[in-house]
Parts: sequence; C-alpha cells; structure tokens
Amino acid sequence: MAYKLNVKGVYDRATRSASVGGIMKKNGRWVRGLGGCIGLADPLTAELWAIYYGLKMAWERNKTNLVLFSECREAITIIRNDDHSYPMAMLVDMIRMLLGENWTSVDIQHTHADANGGANAVAGYYLGHDGGIREMDEPPEAISHLI
Repeated sequence: MAYKLNVKGVYDRATRSASVGGIMKKNGRWVRGLGGCIGLADPLTAELWAIYYGLKMAWERNKTNLVLFSECREAITIIRNDDHSYPMAMLVDMIRMLLGENWTSVDIQHTHADANGGANAVAGYYLGHDGGIREMDEPPEAISHLI
C-alpha cells in the first residue's frame, strides 16, 4: 500500500509571506510531517514549494511508493507539462528531477480542500515562523486535534 502525502502552500495576502505544510500517512496513521515558513511568495509558488519539500522528505526517508495530493490543479499541470516559461522554472525542474528518481511508484493527484485540512493546518501554523522547513515525527501539539 502506498504512503499518502497531503501538501499545502499557504499565502498571507497582508504580509505576502507564505508557508508550507505536509502530512504523510499510511493506513490512515501519521508517519511524518513537515512545515515551515518560506518567506515572500505568491500562492502558486508556495504550493510548488510544498510539493517539492513533500517529495524530498518522502524520497530521503525511502518512502518510494507514494501518492502526493495537492489542492492546486495549476501546480500539478505545470509539473506535468514541458513548459519552461513559468517564472519559477528552476523549482519546477527540481520537482521533475525528484520525480525522475527510481521510485517504486509516485503520483501527484488533485484533492479538494475538505480532504486536505491537516496539511492546511500545519502550513497555517508555521505562517510567520522563522527557521526554515522542519520535519516532524508528531504533529504540533497546538493543532494535533485538527489532524
């Protein structure tokens, strides 16, 4: 059975800052998470960073049978298309390089917001925090009831 990884990039319009969150589960149980503030970014770029960090975490933890879920159809389309005109083309290329690794199975699928609440809670929790991306063995206590 594949690991399921929900990711989310969150954007604060007032500050123009963004954060990412991700929750990896297997058989409905928490395996690992990630979250952190990525600084100034637009919503699409935040989602692409969430996808990148999610894939990177899974690959580095040898979770090579993976389905990654994102709410952002535009990000999924950009990754799947061979269009290098997107302003963050280097980030998209980094995602494609990760996808080109020797996974057992990897797929990126669209999900709806109501099915992505945990990743959204993690990303929202880290909005405005300093210190980069953190991986977690357990969800942050302040939002554990939402996961």
